Amino acid sequence: MRAALLIFVALLVMGAVAKAGTLLHSFAVAFDAFVQDLCWNDTLGVTISSRAGLAAHRGVLWPQRIVNFIMRNPHHCEAAIQADIQRAEAALALLKGQP
Repeated sequence: MRAALLIFVALLVMGAVAKAGTLLHSFAVAFDAFVQDLCWNDTLGVTISSRAGLAAHRGVLWPQRIVNFIMRNPHHCEAAIQADIQRAEAALALLKGQP
């Protein structure tokens, strides 16, 4: 459990310093989704931030508050959900052979 918490904090810090669209940001997102899958064994390709946002939609607010605070953005988790949706749609378009 302690190792998972340390990895979680490291991912958040790495994501906070990486600018969107950079290789470091892409690595942070990919590693985040990988660790999320290892820790929860559920919903492949969803980031920890998105999980926190989805938990808030179900009424569990503390994960979203922690992530948003660490990322210094009150809308980070909602933006993460939208980014995960966009990545999924781009992957579907690629798999369907669409440009």
